[in-house]
Amino acid sequence: MDGLSGKTAVVTGAAGGIGLALAARFVQEGMRVVMADIEAAELDRAAELLGAPAGDVLAVPTDVSDRAAVTALADRTVQRFGAVDVLCNNAGVLGPATGMVWEIPPEEWRRVWSVNTLGIVNGIGAFVPVMLAAGRPAHIVNTASMQGLTTSTVACPYSASKHAALAVSESLRLQLRALGAPIGVSVLLPGAVRTTMMARATSHAARAGLPPPPPDAATLAVGGPVEYLEPAQIAQIVVRGIRDNRFYLFTHADSRQRIDERYGRVLADLT
Repeated sequence: MDGLSGKTAVVTGAAGGIGLALAARFVQEGMRVVMADIEAAELDRAAELLGAPAGDVLAVPTDVSDRAAVTALADRTVQRFGAVDVLCNNAGVLGPATGMVWEIPPEEWRRVWSVNTLGIVNGIGAFVPVMLAAGRPAHIVNTASMQGLTTSTVACPYSASKHAALAVSESLRLQLRALGAPIGVSVLLPGAVRTTMMARATSHAARAGLPPPPPDAATLAVGGPVEYLEPAQIAQIVVRGIRDNRFYLFTHADSRQRIDERYGRVLADLT
């Protein structure tokens, strides 16, 4: 997708972390940005931080697990800016980082899946018809995780939801290609990033009476030393991926090793 300036981007989970960095980078690219997040007060503060020209940023409090709310987000975007050129389904939660599969409460499984997987499905359902009707080049970026390609003993609901997010993204790309639609698809597969996700997971655990995430959860997930990247670095990778129409957007140098290890085990059992 060439030339982002003057076009419109929608970013969910935009009140902080990768979402805020994406919104900021899109503003730098000369885009109009619609920021969505369930945390209304934090969203308003984040929108003020962008320093965008008046009228070029719209903040819309949105629960991505609610299809009607996401449809309303799409409607407001079109009413304000007339079109949607880039959609970043980025909202996500960590969920329980400890606990055996059989011990994690069902409501926690539902909470994680409703945001991390169904949030993406709802974004696709609300925005793809708008993009198809416009008939112009557009691009969708779904945020999954390296935990969507690998697994570990921690954050099982998160990992499972991100595996599903990856599968949804792969299917979406194949379907749009079969239609001949001018809509590119990327799936973002970040490793460790400096965001407030762990802090928010700790706060939720306290409210829900669950064990807090272990401080070394990222190390346990990776199985070794962790390299943290800044959200702005991830945003740069995403913009480059949109321009180049790349599907898999990897962020960390150890991604190849982790993938080789996983699929090496798959192929060993296959043979």
